[in-house]
Amino acid sequence: MNFDFSVFDNFDWNIYEIFGALHSTVMNFIAEFFTLFGEGKFVIPLGLFGLFCISTKKLRKTGGTLLLAIVFGTIMTNGIFKPLFGRPRPYVYYKDNAQFMNWYNGAGAHVESDKSFPSGHTTLAFETAVALFTTLNKKFSWIFLVMAVGTGLSRIYLCVHYPTDVIGGFVIGVIAGILGYLVARAILKFADETENPLIKKANDFDLLEKFAKKS
Repeated sequence: MNFDFSVFDNFDWNIYEIFGALHSTVMNFIAEFFTLFGEGKFVIPLGLFGLFCISTKKLRKTGGTLLLAIVFGTIMTNGIFKPLFGRPRPYVYYKDNAQFMNWYNGAGAHVESDKSFPSGHTTLAFETAVALFTTLNKKFSWIFLVMAVGTGLSRIYLCVHYPTDVIGGFVIGVIAGILGYLVARAILKFADETENPLIKKANDFDLLEKFAKKS
């Protein structure tokens, strides 16, 4: 798709100038920390956590929502929008801009393997945050939203995404999280109401109860 992202150049650059003024060794460390929550390798422990939650009655909605959100977000981000738009990374687009390259190199000169729009790290962080926030206790689950915001901002600070990429990742992540919640809720409602013996047996399974009985 031949979309002209240059219409966002002024907006993106103005944001970069704000972040550029913040660059320091301490901020580099903070950005490196938050960006970890959007890494692709973070999907594996999230998936395992989701599978564990599905195996227990109390956390089944959480597990289902989380896994579905990850699937929906991955399809939209990596399966549709990145290939569709094919936006080059900012360090490619601004390779002749000395000011930008100074920020980029100062932040660690990270190199990413895929296209830029939308931010996959931000998508993963927000789909996870929304999934957990909508299904867990709000007294502590808000922290996942804070972490997601930090992840998105870190991608701008590290100069591996345009601010508009992060906005796109935020929107997709929220949509994926909400879709995951709605679909998981519908599936669990069906499982509670069905008379199918196999589905009822699966719905009654609780791994924690089995462990408790054995102990």
